[in-house]
Amino acid sequence: MTAKRFPKISFWRTIVALIFAAGIYSMYARFALGFKAATNLTDPQPWGLWVGLGTLCGVGLSAGGFAIAASVYLLGLDRYRPILRTSVLISFLGYCTVCIGMMYELGIPWRIWHPIVMWNRHSVLFEVSWCVMLYTTVLALEFSPALIEKLPWAKPRDLYLRWHHSILIALVLAGTLLSSMHQSFLGGLYLITKGRLDPLWYTPYLTTMFYLSAIPAGLALTIMAIYLCVRSLNVRVDMSILSDVSKVIAPLLAMWGVFRFVDLISRDTIGYLWMWREETLLFWLEIALLVIIPLILLNQQKVRQNPQYLYGTCAVVVMGFITNRLNVSITALQASSGIYYVPKWTEFAATLATIAAAVVAFHYAIVYLDILPKNPPPQKWMASSVPARA
Repeated sequence: MTAKRFPKISFWRTIVALIFAAGIYSMYARFALGFKAATNLTDPQPWGLWVGLGTLCGVGLSAGGFAIAASVYLLGLDRYRPILRTSVLISFLGYCTVCIGMMYELGIPWRIWHPIVMWNRHSVLFEVSWCVMLYTTVLALEFSPALIEKLPWAKPRDLYLRWHHSILIALVLAGTLLSSMHQSFLGGLYLITKGRLDPLWYTPYLTTMFYLSAIPAGLALTIMAIYLCVRSLNVRVDMSILSDVSKVIAPLLAMWGVFRFVDLISRDTIGYLWMWREETLLFWLEIALLVIIPLILLNQQKVRQNPQYLYGTCAVVVMGFITNRLNVSITALQASSGIYYVPKWTEFAATLATIAAAVVAFHYAIVYLDILPKNPPPQKWMASSVPARA
C-alpha cells in the first residue's frame, strides 16, 4: 500500500491557514461575544469596514460578470466568450462574500430572511437585500453548467443543459437589470446621510457615481484574475482579449472623472479641494488611483499589450475603487460623527477570511472545472518510441 500523501506545506498555504484561524476567532467574537468584542463600531459610526469593504467593494468588483455576459449574449461580441465563465465565476463568488459579510454587518443576523416576507418598498435597504438575493440566484444559474457538465449521469445532465440554454438570454437580461439596479441602490444608501456626508462625496447623483465606477473596476479585477490564472494555473487565454477589455476601462474611468468634477462644480464645492485636511488628501488619492494614473497608463499601447504592465495598471484601478468606497463609507462620515473610527483587528480578520475563502474557491474551480482551456500536458518520450540501432 502506498502511504497517504498530505498537502505540501508552502508559504501561501501557511498564510491562508493563519487567515482562516483569525477569521474563525473573529466569527466567534462577533456571534458569541457581540459587537463590542468584535468591532469598533458605535452608534454615531454604525457602518465601517464590513460595509465599506465587504459590501460596497464586494458588489462593485463583481460588476465584470454582467458586463461581459451582456457583451457576449446581448451585443453579440463573441470576442469575449473565452473569458465569460471566468467573469461570471468572479461575480458569483463576489456576491457570496457579500452574503457572508452581511451576516457580520446585521445587528441581528438570524433575521436576514425578514425582507422576504416583510416588505417595506420605501426602504433602500429592502431593495438592496432583494437585489442581492435575486442576482446571487441568477449568477448561480448562469454558472451552473460548469458544474453540471461534470455529472456522470448523461440523461439528467443533458436535460438540464438544454433547459438552461433555453432560458439563458432571459437570465442574462435579468442579471444585467438586477446588477445595474444594485450598483445604483448602494449609492442610494448614502443619500439619507445628507448633512452628515462630507461635501466632497455627497451628491444627489451618488447612484450614478456608484454605477459608473463599478463597471471599470469589475473589468479590471477580471483582467487581474485571468492574468494570474495564466501565470500560475496552467491555463491559456489569448491575452489580446484582455488588451481589448482594457480599452473599455479607460473611457469609462474618464467618464466617471468628468462627471465627478462637473458635479463638484455644479454644487459649488470646489473650495473643499484645496483645504488642508485628511478628507481632501484621501479625495486626491482616490482621484489619482482611479482616474489620473490609469488614464495615463491605459493610453499607452505598450502597457495594454504587456500582460504584466496591464496587470499592474488594473491593480491601481482596483485600489482606487476600494479607496473611493472606503472614503464614502468611512472617511466622509467621521467629521460629522465626531469619532475617529479605526477598525478593530477582528474586523480585518473576518473580512480577509471571507476574501481568502473566495480566492481558494476560485482556484479550485479553475483547476477542476472547464472555466478556462488548459494547456496540453508535456510530452513524455517513452523508451519504446526510440528507434533501435541497426
